[in-house]
Amino acid sequence: MLCVSSINLAAQGQTIDKSTLYSYEGTYDFGNQHRITLGIFDEVNQSLVYLDLTSRQLGALIPVGKNTFRDNNDSTKTFSFVLKDKKVEGLQIKNGTTLLLGKKVNHHIRKEVSFKNDTTVLKGDLYLPIAKGSHPVVVFAHGSGATTRGVGFFTTYFLQLGIGVLTFDKRGAGASTGDWETASFETLANDICAGIDFLKTQAGVNPKKIGLLGNSQGGWVGSIAAAKTKSLAFLLMRVGAGESVLATISHEYRGSLLADGFSNSEVDEIIPMYQKHWLAAASGKTWDEGNEILKSYANNSWYKKIFPQERLKSSGSEKWWTWLKANLKYDSYSYLRNIKTPTLWLMAEKDWNVNSQKSYPRIKEALALAGNQDYTVAIVPNMGHTGMTVATGYYNEALSWQYADGFWNRVESWLINRKIAKKN
Repeated sequence: MLCVSSINLAAQGQTIDKSTLYSYEGTYDFGNQHRITLGIFDEVNQSLVYLDLTSRQLGALIPVGKNTFRDNNDSTKTFSFVLKDKKVEGLQIKNGTTLLLGKKVNHHIRKEVSFKNDTTVLKGDLYLPIAKGSHPVVVFAHGSGATTRGVGFFTTYFLQLGIGVLTFDKRGAGASTGDWETASFETLANDICAGIDFLKTQAGVNPKKIGLLGNSQGGWVGSIAAAKTKSLAFLLMRVGAGESVLATISHEYRGSLLADGFSNSEVDEIIPMYQKHWLAAASGKTWDEGNEILKSYANNSWYKKIFPQERLKSSGSEKWWTWLKANLKYDSYSYLRNIKTPTLWLMAEKDWNVNSQKSYPRIKEALALAGNQDYTVAIVPNMGHTGMTVATGYYNEALSWQYADGFWNRVESWLINRKIAKKN
């Protein structure tokens, strides 16, 4: 979700057992409407990441001692958790001569859960507010890759609004069975639907207020799941595509090539090559036939920059070929035309994974065709695919560690206005 997995926190600090990290998760109130929320983020070596809900600053915490961490961006800034009777009750942040003490609020419970989609076993965590009664719950539809249940402050953000969270290891990742690398979006959507059905059987869950948060690739997967689930109470989308997979990965490759220094004219020649290659997979051609398509461009001056060595068939490249065959045809527009669920779809202005400018009108048009009476589609200014403020949005731009203004406050007000979230 933040695309910061390149940061090797494990090499920078001590190793802490995940069960201990779980005890630190939560939201801390420092007074004067200043709150920090933090949770385990698996993509950063199972470390803690935090979001300051006031300044929108975020960071990762590197363990340096018992119950003590330092900010990955500032070695002089420390986070020390305060325990009472072996339970975490507060957080002390020291930055130079400044000392802040926050109280842990909106306590929650967490339990490991397991549910099935056909023969695939999906394992994850169900978080619920500790208050009595039944609660709204949001289910996470992951982005691409081997994503697992630890989604950082996304979990604790919803908990501090009184909303439970079901987050699970994608099939074939973490403790779940199956294979995400070859799965179709339809299959991944069915996993989400299985999670929704599972929630309806759980104590403490309000079955009439179950919603879905799709992230990145979850724009397609979440759209399919939402179209299949007529009783869904709300649909939140973060940087989800409103175009076809072909158009979206073409946009993504264009951004990567530009970031790597290729000229616009070169990119205009390279993208059609890739598209021809991908379409060969979708039409049932073999990997070797697809490889011949790429080799037919070998006389172009830019070819060796892309393929400095001969392409060889591997398990990974064959799985990618299978994935293309299964998913290149998908277009979220097809499913959005069937979604009447109240929807908030927020995209990033400077996103080189999803073309927000082209997605925006298609999403609005599809939801209107569905007869959806409650939808909001918007582009957040200066936001990149990570959610952070960016200059270009290219994958190799240095991270700002500042969440873009206009995302979290809009999510919160939208949920409160629909009586799904409670106001703090």
